[in-house]
Amino acid sequence: MKLLFEHVQIAADRSWKGLHRNLEAIPFEWHFHPEYELTLTLGSHGQRYVGDHIGSYGEDDLVLLGPNLPHTWHSKNAGPPSVTLGGMRAHDAALQVKGRRKGHQAFVFWFTVDWINSICKTIPELSSLGKILLLSRRGVKFDVTIARKVAKLATNFDQGKPADQLVLLIEVLRTLIDAKDLNPLASDRFNADVPGRDDASRLGKVLDQLHGAYVEPVSSRVIAQNAGMSERTLRRFFQRHMGTNIQDYLMGLRLGRAVSLLLSSDMPIYCVAEEAGFQNLSHFNRQFRRHRGVAPSAFRKMRFDGVEISTSSR
Repeated sequence: MKLLFEHVQIAADRSWKGLHRNLEAIPFEWHFHPEYELTLTLGSHGQRYVGDHIGSYGEDDLVLLGPNLPHTWHSKNAGPPSVTLGGMRAHDAALQVKGRRKGHQAFVFWFTVDWINSICKTIPELSSLGKILLLSRRGVKFDVTIARKVAKLATNFDQGKPADQLVLLIEVLRTLIDAKDLNPLASDRFNADVPGRDDASRLGKVLDQLHGAYVEPVSSRVIAQNAGMSERTLRRFFQRHMGTNIQDYLMGLRLGRAVSLLLSSDMPIYCVAEEAGFQNLSHFNRQFRRHRGVAPSAFRKMRFDGVEISTSSR
């Protein structure tokens, strides 16, 4: 699960770039890039990773990501996180939905820092985007109403002449201003500075270990040895690049797995706790209530009763 740099190549005669993914499953591809990214995910459910945020996503998921913020979506039917071979989008061809059927869809809009800053400066009507752009440094999720408005526009983003496509993007950005509910994802302490090539490789090795073994007790000593550093250096290294400590990150992974099981199965609570890596039920209940605000049983009941609930870590 290497931290990948994605080269987003925006054509010289374009202000932005768009991508429509229609896949059988969305693979785990932990990556970053210097452009802003607006991603609308439709017809998909799974886990969303943004900085140090780990949370569930579902229908009408609209998120704006600031520059250099590590992120990925991972649909619940996709394979487990693994080392990505061949770079970004390496799996897309194999996972592409055949025919006209709709699979897990993602509409992605990329634009540069310079471009959006000039838009906010020269078009007063869009200057209020500044607040949203600032919040996007942590990743910001929009309410369902805004997501559905953008969804009506997104299906046409690659149609018409370049000028028509630009007008559509401006309309999408204008729609974001109407958002009543902005939900930041990564913690305010998260550092989205780009790691150097060596640090990115070492961070990828550490994350591989955490994601591959989080359901078992994890020794920081073993992780440090495998990453070629001391435990003290590992703690400082992880805090600097992830904005959190290893134990809190592991807790996020375990709670994220628990949320997925609670929402997608009728598995007894004690089995959910075991599958998510908790050694005893009381500890699981205590940690779930602390981070999610309700007990696991109440969380499941609220979802099944159709109550809108938050699934992101506090």
